[in-house]
Amino acid sequence: MAPGFAPRAADRKLQRPAEAVFGLDDRVPLPTAAGLAFQHLAVQAIFLVLPAAIAADFGMDPRGATNFLCLSMLAMALFAALQGLRKGPLGAGYQVPAIPSPVFVGVYLLCAGAGLTPDRTGALLVIAGAVAIAASLLIRRPQALVPAELAGLVVVLLGVSLVPVMLDELRLRAPPVGMGHVGDVAVCLAAFLVMVGIALSRTRLAPYGVLVGAVSGWGVAALLPGDSGLAAILAANPWLAWPAPILPRFDGLPIALVLGFAFALVPAKAVLLGNLLALQRAADAGWRKPDGGPLRRGLLANAATLAASGLFGGMAPSASAACVGLSIANRTLATGIALVGAAMMAALAFSPKLVALFVAMPGAVKAAMVLYAVCFIIATGCQLITSRMLDVRRSLVVGLGLVMGLAVVVAPRLFAEHLPALASPLTFGALTGFLLHFATAPFMVRQASFVLPLDASLPRVAEDEALRLGGAWGARRGTMEKVEHFWIEMGEVLAARGLSAAQVQARHAEGEVAVTLRFAGPPLPPPTAAPHVLALEGERAEQEAFMLWLATREASRLERRDHEWRAVFDDA
Repeated sequence: MAPGFAPRAADRKLQRPAEAVFGLDDRVPLPTAAGLAFQHLAVQAIFLVLPAAIAADFGMDPRGATNFLCLSMLAMALFAALQGLRKGPLGAGYQVPAIPSPVFVGVYLLCAGAGLTPDRTGALLVIAGAVAIAASLLIRRPQALVPAELAGLVVVLLGVSLVPVMLDELRLRAPPVGMGHVGDVAVCLAAFLVMVGIALSRTRLAPYGVLVGAVSGWGVAALLPGDSGLAAILAANPWLAWPAPILPRFDGLPIALVLGFAFALVPAKAVLLGNLLALQRAADAGWRKPDGGPLRRGLLANAATLAASGLFGGMAPSASAACVGLSIANRTLATGIALVGAAMMAALAFSPKLVALFVAMPGAVKAAMVLYAVCFIIATGCQLITSRMLDVRRSLVVGLGLVMGLAVVVAPRLFAEHLPALASPLTFGALTGFLLHFATAPFMVRQASFVLPLDASLPRVAEDEALRLGGAWGARRGTMEKVEHFWIEMGEVLAARGLSAAQVQARHAEGEVAVTLRFAGPPLPPPTAAPHVLALEGERAEQEAFMLWLATREASRLERRDHEWRAVFDDA
């Protein structure tokens, strides 16, 4: 696929999964859609503590902090709406609820520490969005850029980067620690345990465990001495108001922070691609390989949302892996659910008094919500990392990325003073992993060749060679099964022609396995464009064309010459 806009006409037609409650294109009754969307809102509410914490670091008063939250919620609604578009050059067309991006938390806090105002920080986000738009238009195969172990590294570092946010809410990174801090930790643990207990229960409240735990923690905090300021914060905000935009200012922008926002795009794109691929697989019963068109439009929609968020002053939004996982688990994948949720989120953004509850929430309760989210984020990242065999190179990529990310957590002041553009665990760790990955990829191209016998031993030899090469190369088992099918089905066609052997050459580079089959005799016909099982009862040419379609149907690319066929299989 050439760089530029990805036309929707080229998208693969999806097959609705039989077990889906609501498929991607299904119409969902409005009350049902609203109920499912409210579950997403319950999850999204956890991450509203991020813009609240950032507003505090910028020194905003309660009214200003509430306004920043409202603008950030509008950015989240815009993100989901653009991703759900089914026409035009923007949007994957999938159900992708949004959260305030944890990826950008580090650079926002750097901006606040450097004395930048929110309007100049918004200008940095506009610049990052423009860079992301240009990159999205140039990327040809986004699914090949982020292998599973890199996506897992990014997700783990995403969780690690939220740990300092949690500690700041508990005021544990600003000694000395007194009895007030001990009380905060007790409230945090109590709220967290309630969240876990409700979530593990088999009651109808289970999906709302975070909200129940937050309310319980708030109740405990209210019993402790001290004024929470809730009444004053609520009094300062009206029930209904139009959020006041924070227009960007482009003067006096430090180049280091411009680079910081640009570097944050790398893990941000990786997080989005992982979520889009998960949805694509779940929504298509006939899924065999990534469909690049929706992924490219999803990246472009994300980039446009970043630029727009900077223009009106909201926090950068990101795909919610938790909401995506909830939709997949519930088998409710209809795009309309996310659009209803986006409308509900946008409506809530026009009620400052309700949004102010997140500003007034005790820090200990916010910390419990972040802790709950971090547990699932890190666990998900570990699953991604171990989803494929880790050879020495991949182990080094993941290990060094984690070490560099943790180094920023251990010595934040050192990085803030000398490498401010990289003073975020997620940015520095992910960038290290990506650079090592791409720098070493050219040295990891591996090739093998062997003779494929076209007799009764064909299936056994094909299976043995696929397992041997897959283990040596660290390729996915599913990829090598496709290669094995190619060898067997091509071999059966050639054996029927009376050939006794064929020459095979296999090549593994990062993200794909290329297999070349050389044979003697007359050229083979092209695979049929209209496969039908009745072709097996037709003329020999029809039978061969159908068998060749079976052999090559799982390949991402196919190159044919008279006596040489080359099939390429995605291994991203």
